[in-house]
Amino acid sequence: MRGSLPLALLALLLALGWVFDNADSPGLWLAGGLVVVVATAALGWWAWSRARLARERWIVARTGIAAIDTMTGTEFEHHVALLLRTRGYTRVSVVGGASDGGVDLRAQTPDGRPLAVQCKRWRRPVPPNEVRAFLGALAGGHQGYLGMFVASNGFTREAVREAGAGMVLVDRHALGLWMAGERAPELPHR
Repeated sequence: MRGSLPLALLALLLALGWVFDNADSPGLWLAGGLVVVVATAALGWWAWSRARLARERWIVARTGIAAIDTMTGTEFEHHVALLLRTRGYTRVSVVGGASDGGVDLRAQTPDGRPLAVQCKRWRRPVPPNEVRAFLGALAGGHQGYLGMFVASNGFTREAVREAGAGMVLVDRHALGLWMAGERAPELPHR
């Protein structure tokens, strides 16, 4: 990707040089100008997206696991959304709230599968009834989605048993490793 941008710019400059050198009609000049405007807009958008991703990666890299404890539930949801985006997930949207259908985030995995995420920034481990509720959301309005449950203070043993293979559980330790870029949660291969 890095080497393709200079090549694309060189090809654009060569093409524009040819158009301006051989253009006798105003239509070709207009077409050349339009190409310049579109190419400039595309280059600007590309640079903006790269800068945004770099900024988001910087933020995630500097947010330690202890910072999670000072976040509100909504801030935690947005932090997990940012973490997903910086790790290659696309179409990440925060849908949390009273009418979220039991899902706080929706995203697409790096390999294109739909993902539903539940986030809990609690002071205690998540109990099994919360895991059951999320499994119900996955079976109901989010059929076909992979499930990921992220909890700032982990899960009770009963909650882990309840989840089984139905979803990925990301506890405090796994979240810290993921935030540090050391190990991402492993999603099921279905």
